[in-house]
Amino acid sequence: MQPDAIKSDITAAILCGGAGDRLGGVDKPLRLMDGRTLIARVLERTVPQAAAALIVANRSREAYAAFGHAVVDDGRHAGKGPLAGIAAGLAAARTEWLLCVPGDAPLLPPDLAARLHRALVSKRADIAVVQDGAGRQPLCSLLPRDLLADLEDYLAGGGTAPRQWLTRHRVAEADFSDWPRWAWSANTPAEWRQAEHQLRALERREPNA
Repeated sequence: MQPDAIKSDITAAILCGGAGDRLGGVDKPLRLMDGRTLIARVLERTVPQAAAALIVANRSREAYAAFGHAVVDDGRHAGKGPLAGIAAGLAAARTEWLLCVPGDAPLLPPDLAARLHRALVSKRADIAVVQDGAGRQPLCSLLPRDLLADLEDYLAGGGTAPRQWLTRHRVAEADFSDWPRWAWSANTPAEWRQAEHQLRALERREPNA
Protein backbone atom coordinates (compact mmCIF):
# COMPACT_ATOMS: atom_id res chain seq x y z
CA MET A 1 0.00 0.00 0.00
CA GLN A 2 1.28 3.43 -0.95
CA PRO A 3 1.72 6.13 1.73
CA ASP A 4 -1.25 8.22 0.50
CA ALA A 5 -3.55 5.18 0.72
CA ILE A 6 -2.37 4.50 4.27
CA LYS A 7 -2.96 8.13 5.23
CA SER A 8 -6.60 8.05 4.15
CA ASP A 9 -7.33 5.26 6.64
CA ILE A 10 -5.55 6.81 9.65
CA THR A 11 -6.57 9.12 12.47
CA ALA A 12 -3.69 10.46 14.53
CA ALA A 13 -4.27 10.65 18.28
CA ILE A 14 -1.88 12.85 20.24
CA LEU A 15 -1.87 11.71 23.86
CA CYS A 16 -1.63 14.73 26.16
CA GLY A 17 -3.11 13.33 29.34
CA GLY A 18 0.08 12.88 31.33
CA ALA A 19 0.51 14.63 34.67
CA GLY A 20 4.06 15.84 33.94
CA ASP A 21 5.13 14.92 37.47
CA ARG A 22 8.85 14.82 36.68
CA LEU A 23 8.65 18.37 35.34
CA GLY A 24 6.77 19.81 38.29
CA GLY A 25 3.27 18.96 37.10
CA VAL A 26 3.33 21.18 34.02
CA ASP A 27 1.15 20.41 31.00
CA LYS A 28 4.19 19.37 28.97
CA PRO A 29 2.80 19.56 25.43
CA LEU A 30 1.87 23.21 25.98
CA ARG A 31 5.31 24.12 27.28
CA LEU A 32 7.71 25.96 24.99
CA MET A 33 10.62 23.95 23.65
CA ASP A 34 13.14 26.14 21.90
CA GLY A 35 10.51 28.81 21.26
CA ARG A 36 7.61 26.61 20.14
CA THR A 37 5.07 24.59 22.07
CA LEU A 38 5.78 20.90 22.06
CA ILE A 39 2.24 20.12 20.86
CA ALA A 40 2.85 22.34 17.81
CA ARG A 41 5.96 20.31 17.00
CA VAL A 42 4.07 17.03 17.40
CA LEU A 43 1.18 18.17 15.21
CA GLU A 44 3.55 19.46 12.54
CA ARG A 45 5.09 16.02 12.24
CA THR A 46 1.95 13.93 12.70
CA VAL A 47 -0.88 15.65 10.83
CA PRO A 48 0.65 15.11 7.36
CA GLN A 49 0.64 11.36 8.03
CA ALA A 50 -3.09 11.04 8.72
CA ALA A 51 -6.51 11.86 7.30
CA ALA A 52 -7.57 13.42 10.61
CA ALA A 53 -6.08 14.26 13.97
CA LEU A 54 -7.39 14.58 17.48
CA ILE A 55 -5.88 15.55 20.81
CA VAL A 56 -6.59 13.54 23.95
CA ALA A 57 -6.34 15.90 26.93
CA ASN A 58 -7.83 15.98 30.40
CA ARG A 59 -6.97 19.62 31.18
CA SER A 60 -6.29 22.85 29.28
CA ARG A 61 -8.88 21.83 26.70
CA GLU A 62 -9.40 25.36 25.38
CA ALA A 63 -5.67 25.79 24.87
CA TYR A 64 -5.47 22.54 22.92
CA ALA A 65 -8.59 23.34 20.88
CA ALA A 66 -6.84 26.48 19.65
CA PHE A 67 -4.62 24.25 17.51
CA GLY A 68 -7.61 23.45 15.30
CA HIS A 69 -8.23 19.78 16.00
CA ALA A 70 -10.87 17.90 17.94
CA VAL A 71 -10.12 17.49 21.65
CA VAL A 72 -11.43 14.54 23.67
CA ASP A 73 -10.76 13.43 27.23
CA ASP A 74 -10.36 10.03 28.87
CA GLY A 75 -14.02 9.93 29.86
CA ARG A 76 -15.02 7.10 32.19
CA HIS A 77 -11.50 5.68 32.10
CA ALA A 78 -9.90 8.83 33.52
CA GLY A 79 -7.09 8.04 35.92
CA LYS A 80 -6.14 4.79 34.21
CA GLY A 81 -3.08 6.10 32.40
CA PRO A 82 -2.22 6.32 28.71
CA LEU A 83 -4.36 3.32 27.73
CA ALA A 84 -7.39 5.42 28.67
CA GLY A 85 -6.22 7.99 26.13
CA ILE A 86 -5.78 5.33 23.47
CA ALA A 87 -9.29 4.03 24.18
CA ALA A 88 -10.65 7.57 23.86
CA GLY A 89 -8.85 7.95 20.54
CA LEU A 90 -10.18 4.65 19.22
CA ALA A 91 -13.72 5.60 20.26
CA ALA A 92 -13.50 9.00 18.55
CA ALA A 93 -11.76 7.87 15.35
CA ARG A 94 -13.74 7.38 12.14
CA THR A 95 -10.98 5.65 10.21
CA GLU A 96 -9.80 2.06 10.22
CA TRP A 97 -6.50 2.80 11.93
CA LEU A 98 -5.35 4.90 14.88
CA LEU A 99 -1.81 6.28 14.97
CA CYS A 100 -0.97 7.00 18.61
CA VAL A 101 1.84 9.35 19.57
CA PRO A 102 2.76 10.99 22.88
CA GLY A 103 2.27 14.72 23.16
CA ASP A 104 5.80 15.15 24.53
CA ALA A 105 7.74 13.79 21.54
CA PRO A 106 10.20 16.49 20.39
CA LEU A 107 10.78 15.14 16.87
CA LEU A 108 8.70 12.35 15.35
CA PRO A 109 9.76 10.64 12.10
CA PRO A 110 7.98 11.86 8.97
CA ASP A 111 7.38 8.25 7.90
CA LEU A 112 6.24 6.95 11.29
CA ALA A 113 2.82 5.74 10.10
CA ALA A 114 4.13 4.14 6.92
CA ARG A 115 6.87 2.19 8.68
CA LEU A 116 4.53 1.03 11.44
CA HIS A 117 1.99 -0.12 8.86
CA ARG A 118 4.67 -1.94 6.86
CA ALA A 119 5.82 -3.81 9.96
CA LEU A 120 2.26 -4.71 10.93
CA VAL A 121 1.41 -6.10 7.50
CA SER A 122 4.68 -7.96 6.97
CA LYS A 123 4.43 -9.69 10.35
CA ARG A 124 0.66 -10.21 10.19
CA ALA A 125 0.30 -8.55 13.56
CA ASP A 126 -2.57 -6.86 15.37
CA ILE A 127 -0.59 -3.84 16.54
CA ALA A 128 2.68 -2.23 15.48
CA VAL A 129 4.89 -0.35 17.94
CA VAL A 130 8.15 1.55 17.65
CA GLN A 131 11.37 -0.23 18.59
CA ASP A 132 13.88 2.55 19.20
CA GLY A 133 16.95 0.33 19.32
CA ALA A 134 16.92 -0.05 23.11
CA GLY A 135 13.33 -1.11 23.65
CA ARG A 136 9.74 -0.49 22.73
CA GLN A 137 7.99 2.87 22.68
CA PRO A 138 4.50 1.45 23.32
CA LEU A 139 2.76 4.82 23.04
CA CYS A 140 4.04 5.21 19.48
CA SER A 141 1.81 2.67 17.84
CA LEU A 142 -0.57 1.85 15.02
CA LEU A 143 -3.66 -0.20 15.80
CA PRO A 144 -7.09 -0.89 14.30
CA ARG A 145 -10.34 0.49 15.68
CA ASP A 146 -11.70 -3.02 16.17
CA LEU A 147 -9.38 -3.46 19.18
CA LEU A 148 -11.46 -0.94 21.14
CA ALA A 149 -13.72 -3.60 22.67
CA ASP A 150 -10.76 -5.61 23.94
CA LEU A 151 -9.08 -2.51 25.37
CA GLU A 152 -12.32 -1.47 27.08
CA ASP A 153 -12.53 -4.96 28.61
CA TYR A 154 -8.93 -4.75 29.85
CA LEU A 155 -9.51 -1.33 31.45
CA ALA A 156 -12.82 -2.40 32.99
CA GLY A 157 -11.00 -5.33 34.60
CA GLY A 158 -8.57 -3.00 36.35
CA GLY A 159 -5.70 -3.19 33.86
CA THR A 160 -3.70 -0.05 33.22
CA ALA A 161 -0.26 -1.13 31.92
CA PRO A 162 0.30 -0.70 28.15
CA ARG A 163 2.97 -3.38 28.01
CA GLN A 164 0.69 -5.88 29.73
CA TRP A 165 -2.20 -5.12 27.39
CA LEU A 166 0.06 -5.66 24.41
CA THR A 167 0.69 -9.25 25.53
CA ARG A 168 -2.93 -10.01 24.62
CA HIS A 169 -2.16 -9.37 20.95
CA ARG A 170 0.29 -10.11 18.16
CA VAL A 171 2.69 -7.18 18.16
CA ALA A 172 5.05 -6.14 15.37
CA GLU A 173 8.06 -3.99 16.18
CA ALA A 174 8.99 -1.37 13.60
CA ASP A 175 12.72 -0.73 13.66
CA PHE A 176 13.48 2.95 14.31
CA SER A 177 16.97 2.44 15.68
CA ASP A 178 18.12 4.97 13.06
CA TRP A 179 16.10 7.72 14.79
CA PRO A 180 17.63 9.57 17.79
CA ARG A 181 16.35 8.31 21.15
CA TRP A 182 16.00 11.82 22.59
CA ALA A 183 13.35 12.52 19.96
CA TRP A 184 10.69 10.16 21.36
CA SER A 185 9.93 11.84 24.68
CA ALA A 186 11.00 14.51 27.16
CA ASN A 187 10.10 13.50 30.70
CA THR A 188 12.74 15.07 32.93
CA PRO A 189 14.50 18.45 33.03
CA ALA A 190 17.67 16.81 31.70
CA GLU A 191 15.81 15.20 28.79
CA TRP A 192 14.12 18.52 28.04
CA ARG A 193 17.44 20.36 27.93
CA GLN A 194 18.96 17.69 25.69
CA ALA A 195 16.03 17.86 23.27
CA GLU A 196 16.24 21.66 23.08
CA HIS A 197 19.97 21.48 22.41
CA GLN A 198 19.51 18.90 19.67
CA LEU A 199 16.64 20.80 18.04
CA ARG A 200 18.65 24.01 17.97
CA ALA A 201 21.54 22.19 16.32
CA LEU A 202 19.22 20.57 13.80
CA GLU A 203 17.42 23.78 12.94
CA ARG A 204 20.70 25.63 12.44
CA ARG A 205 21.65 23.01 9.86
CA GLU A 206 18.19 22.81 8.30
CA PRO A 207 16.30 26.12 8.70
CA ASN A 208 13.03 24.56 7.45
CA ALA A 209 13.30 21.34 9.49
